Formats: sequence, C-alpha cells, structure tokens
Amino acid sequence: MGYEKLFEKGTIGRITIKNRCVMMPMGTVYADKDGMATDRIIEYYSERARGGIGLIINEYTGVDDVDSIPTIGNIRAARDYHIPGLERLTDSVHKYDCKIFAQIHHGGMTSKPALTGRQSLSPSGIPAAPGAAVPKEMTVDEIKAVQQKFIDAAVRCEKAGYDGVELHGAHSYLIAQFFSKYYNKRTDEYGGDVEGRTRFTTEIIDGIRKVVRPDFVVGLRISGDEMVEGHNTLEDNLEIVKFLENKIDYINVSNGCAQNGDANCDPYSFEPGWKKHVAKTFKENLSIPVIATNTIKNPKWAEQLLEEGVSDFVGLGRSQFADPEFVNKAKESRSGEIVKCIGCMYCRERLMADMPIECSINSRLGVEYLYKEVKKNGNSRPVVVIGGGPGGMEAALVLAERDFKVTLIEKKEALGGTLNVADKAKGKHVITEYVKTMKTLIDNAGVEVVLNTEATPENIKKYKPVGVFIASGAVPVNPPIPGIEKAYKPEEILLDKVKVSDNVAVIGTGLTGLEVLEKLGDEGCKLTAIEMLPDIGPGVFGPIKKYIVADIMSHEPVCYTSHKLLEIKDGAVVIESLSDGKVSEILCDSAVVSLGVAPVKGFVEKFEEEFDKVVVIGDANKGGRIHNATKDAFTKANAFMD
Repeated sequence: MGYEKLFEKGTIGRITIKNRCVMMPMGTVYADKDGMATDRIIEYYSERARGGIGLIINEYTGVDDVDSIPTIGNIRAARDYHIPGLERLTDSVHKYDCKIFAQIHHGGMTSKPALTGRQSLSPSGIPAAPGAAVPKEMTVDEIKAVQQKFIDAAVRCEKAGYDGVELHGAHSYLIAQFFSKYYNKRTDEYGGDVEGRTRFTTEIIDGIRKVVRPDFVVGLRISGDEMVEGHNTLEDNLEIVKFLENKIDYINVSNGCAQNGDANCDPYSFEPGWKKHVAKTFKENLSIPVIATNTIKNPKWAEQLLEEGVSDFVGLGRSQFADPEFVNKAKESRSGEIVKCIGCMYCRERLMADMPIECSINSRLGVEYLYKEVKKNGNSRPVVVIGGGPGGMEAALVLAERDFKVTLIEKKEALGGTLNVADKAKGKHVITEYVKTMKTLIDNAGVEVVLNTEATPENIKKYKPVGVFIASGAVPVNPPIPGIEKAYKPEEILLDKVKVSDNVAVIGTGLTGLEVLEKLGDEGCKLTAIEMLPDIGPGVFGPIKKYIVADIMSHEPVCYTSHKLLEIKDGAVVIESLSDGKVSEILCDSAVVSLGVAPVKGFVEKFEEEFDKVVVIGDANKGGRIHNATKDAFTKANAFMD
C-alpha cells in the first residue's frame, strides 16, 4: 500500500478514528432554506463516508437562525426540529464506520442582513472589511444569549448522533472575531488580553461540557495565521490555543480571515506546502491532536506531511469534492485512479454566489442523490464519442459505466483536447495530472480509443452505433477584421509553436488572454493588452484573476481597456476607444488574438443527417469552461437511452 501512517488508527478525545484522513468542513448550500438536512446533503456526505474517509467534520452548522444566516442553504442545529434530519445524516455516515463532528457556527458580522433582516452582531461593531456593512456591538446580555445557542446546538448534535462538535473559530466568524485584536476592541471582560478575548469561547466550552456525555468530543477550528497585516499572527493564535488547550480535544488549523480567504482556499498557482509551517508550529507546541489542511491533492503528499510531523491528521478539502473515493483508492493501491483537484476554484466561485457548489471535474458532486444507482442498460450496444477533450472523456466514462460499448475517436495524437493547451499556462501542471488520470480511467473502463483519426459519418458507420456523441470542441473566434490573418492564436504561443519577441499586442484578456500575457511577459516581451470591456480579465473569478494580473503587471504592460480592434497591420494594430471614438495606431511586432471560441459550423449537421441519435456536448454545443463541458457530458450521457 505504501501509506502506513495515513492508515494508522488515531485517537481524538475518547474516540478512535480508523485512519488519519479527515474531511474538512466546506460549505455546500445543499440544505433547504430552513436549514434542514435534505436528501441532497445526506447522500453527499454518505458518499464521502463510503469512500473511506475516517472522520467527517461537516460544514458550518448554524446555531442561530435569527442573527446568523450566511447563505440560503446553510445547514443548522438551531432548533429542535433540525434534529431528525441531522440524525439521518449521522446514520448515513456511521454505517461506513466513519465518525462525524458538526462544526457549529455563528457568522457574527459576516452574516447577511439581506437574509436575516437584521443588523449583524460582532464584538465591537467593526465591519468585516472597509466599506462592508457596520455590525452591532454586542451587549453582555446578547453575548450570553449567543453562548447559550452554541450550547443548545451542541446538545442537539449529541441527540442527533454526532460524535462531537467543532467550534468554528476561524475565518473571521463570531468566535474568531472575539479572538481578534483587529475586530475585538472591547474593554470589558470579553476583550483586552488573551484571557479576555478567549472568554467568550471558554464559557461556551464549559457550558457544553456540563450538558454532554464525557466521550462527546469538543474541538476548535482556528486560523493559525490570518496572514493580513494588523490581524492575528501565528504567535497570537498559538497563544490563544495554548490558553484553551486543556479544555478542547483537538485543534483544526486553517489560515486566513475575512480579508484573505485565499489563505484558506487557495488557487492552483499556490504550491502545496506553502503554509505547512503553521500547522507544524501548533503540533510542536501542543499536546492535543492537530488536524490541518495543506492543499492535499494526492495520498503521497498526505503521507509525507504525517511523516514530517506537520499534523496528526491530514485535512482533505477540495480533494473530497473531486474524488470521494480518494481514501479507498489510496488504500487499494489505486492512486493513479484518484481524480485530483485542479485548483480552479469553481466550487468557491459558486459558494460566493450563494449557489450550491459544483466541481469542474466531478459533475456528480451535489447530485449523488439523483444518481444513486448506475443505469446499466447499455447491453454492450455500440456508441461512438467524437472528441477526446474533457467533455468527450467524461461522456465515454459514463457510457462505459452504463455498459455501452464505447469507441472514443480523437483526431490528434493524444486525449485531452484543449486541456493539452491549458496545462501549458503557468502553474497549471495540475491539468496535466487530470488528463493523465482520465486516460487511466478510460483505459480501465475498456473504452476503445482511436487516435490520429478525423471522424466522419462514413468512417464511423462501421461501428453501427446506436448513438453518436459529438464533443469535437470549437475553433477560435476570428471576426471579420482587416488583417486578422496576421495574428497568432493563443495556442500557438502557449504550445511554443511560434516564438515572438519585442513588442506584442494581445487582443482579448479573458483567462486565456491573461495566460498568454503572463507567458510572454516572463519571456521578456514588452506587452500591450487590449480589451473591449472596462477591466482586463473579464469573467475571470477574482481569486484567480488577482494573482495572474499581479504577475502580468510586474512586467509593466500598456493596457487599453474599453477599446476595440479595428485592424491589424504589419507592425501595428489599430484600435478605437469606446468612450470617445478616438482611433489610435499602436506599434507592435506581433499580435495575438484571444476572443474566445465557437462551434464549427456544419460539423454536427453532417452526422445528424446520417444517424438517428446524435448528442452534442461541450464546446461543440456552446463555448464554455471545463465545468460546462463535463456537466453537459455527465448529464446527457446519463440520460442517453434512459
């Protein structure tokens, strides 16, 4: 197996965990509007328990449905009527010999007045960030009332069958606000020194201990380092935990605060291990077990963290979104089959928009309750999938699992499609790993892969398919602009098919355009960025955008936003300002046009004329991102001949 430490039993409080793998609490927006556990959220957690994880700490569970509603679908333990649904949840997890804690939570100032209709609460009335809504400074009576809500929620969780609770004291939620030197300016017994700033939590823990059974675990999550100037440092938070150490059963170390969410949920550009020193400092200075996240995408890295003494248990976060079978596959020596998180942050993007989370590479996430049983009704009937990009690979896997005889035809020399371009951008080697894993899964599923072959109606008739899935991708958009043929395509730059130097103009600054600018800047080119919209990077998720744009800006590009391209000449591009109509000629040695993609006209129609069942997916249907292609493939392949 090779992961001896990962599969050692561990102890937290008085309970034994079957391995050192802990699923981290991550918001899903899968509960209903009243905070009730739904079939959706129950089956989501059940699938992770079935996948081998030793302990689940479920997402932030509200103790208050009056002053703290962070999202529309926030699961809660705020009322007695929440208990039956939570019991269904714990029962669904326990049957797989998996333990489960509830992370009990109050948002404080981060709650949403739009959902509560009330001013949010906080220790000192300081907003989460400059310009954010100003919260109400809590009175002592309000502090006592909220503390009782935590205690009552813990009792409900015990009744519902949980093995313990975790107080959410990280990420600038209410407990963390009391811990914080930045947010807590109180001069009474709940502020000031470390004893005062921990009193709110100490009294909650003491209250819980008085009313739950002795073996009921009580732990704490804290941001080890908030990583923003003026906020709590590693030293500050270690002092807090040492003060609480004899009252809690374990510490769960995260990072960041309301002004730095990236320290907790980091994008693909962050290298695993960048924050492991934080958790290791806690472990070296505490006698209680330490759980910690460290951007764990594979079991080898998880094992290494345990060997290095970084933590006692490894926290698996988005890796559990991407592949709920992560732990089982590692235990069964099938690590090459683990679908690893690509750090695209689509899950976080959805959560920040108050939408149920989805995953770019696991379209089953969140719909496990709809696809509990695989419909194995293919009966070895032949199906042809055209195109080996993300949509085509996903469709082939689903169809093979349904017992169709699948032939996957790809015109190039390898599977991957546009992923084989995307993975060449800076920091995106995670995409290479994803393609490699998909190839392994496709091979294991018995899919016949035909490479270096252009699919036509004539050459696929020999397979006598009952259906044809077209996932042939799309082609770059080239509007009818004079001289457009002089420009290079993004893939020519990213794949090093051409080498440019000196002054380069990049027209279009979506994610691909940004990646081109970043690569050319790193290679020493002088950059000009041209964008029709008011800002570069339109449509790119903020936490992804800010790092790539910062890298580009280090190369001092000249940016023309709110400008459209009129013409490409030898040695120049002609642009027009959308604000005043002024036309300018910008000198450059080369131009790269990155204006998106569109389906190939007439391609699908040729197949529709020859075959009864033609299913069009991904970019061949409509241009989009990875998640658009994989979700389209997953849903349509599952619905095919249902």
